[in-house]
Amino acid sequence: MIPLEHLAATPAAILVGAALLEALLPWPAHLRLSALVPLLTRLGHKVRRPDGAPAVQQRSGLLATLVVWLPCAALLWSVRNLALSEPLFDLLILLLLIESRPLRELAQANRQLAQGETLPLARLQAAPWLKRGTERLSALGVSKAVTETVALRLVAQWAGPLFGFLLAGVQGALLWRLASLLTQAFSPKEPDFTHFGLPVARLYQALATLPALLLALPLLAGRGMGRVARGGLRWPFPAGGVLLALLAARLRVRLGGPRFYADDKLRFPVLGEGDEPTASTPARALARLQMMGWGWLLLTLLLTLGGEFV
Repeated sequence: MIPLEHLAATPAAILVGAALLEALLPWPAHLRLSALVPLLTRLGHKVRRPDGAPAVQQRSGLLATLVVWLPCAALLWSVRNLALSEPLFDLLILLLLIESRPLRELAQANRQLAQGETLPLARLQAAPWLKRGTERLSALGVSKAVTETVALRLVAQWAGPLFGFLLAGVQGALLWRLASLLTQAFSPKEPDFTHFGLPVARLYQALATLPALLLALPLLAGRGMGRVARGGLRWPFPAGGVLLALLAARLRVRLGGPRFYADDKLRFPVLGEGDEPTASTPARALARLQMMGWGWLLLTLLLTLGGEFV
């Protein structure tokens, strides 16, 4: 029989434990890591050089990323070496790094508000997440934008850090999560960070590619789904586009299409051939993707248990 202490110290058990605790325990909004995004944005405004050439701004953005990540990584390494129980420390840190509850709250709020007289409230609720103007969005537009957001943010703040932990422990999870936070804070979609935010945005896309594809893989089964997945490669973040395309096909809705950032109208590819999203679509999308994520977590745990018996 496998000793319980040994099983609890395995990376797979820590992954499942952290994900389970995060799903069950309420966590105040001001204690979540996403609360740091406004502070990081202010840091970006202080260190960027608006009068510099694009290459200079990109170097400044890279330097800002290193200034944030290196002290955090050094502090984490130092404190972990002092911990009485490294598995327990890893569990608590991973619990701090992952966030899926805010996405469920956003999806639930959209279900309740994205209709009729409460549509203005739905727009206000979605605005901080979308990084673009929501004043022109209809109920359909809000639901579509929130569906895309909860799917891609699940990769950024839940699946990505879990995958990073599996590959490189808490340092890997920290790198994945900080990359997503800095991408939100220095978003190239914002005019002030068009060039400054490119280095961390490219880093994040590289890190998020495998987690996004792993979430998409179970959705790939079935006739014609390969063609659907290839259509998603036209998205600015190709792996995210593949995930959204397969998700749209499974939910039988249409995602993508034109949207406004500042005063610029950008045309994203249309994904899916079904109906337009409804107020309940974000919650359905999030539930489907988390089910895929939990399937991978349980498979990792089963493989760990099987390895112990070999």
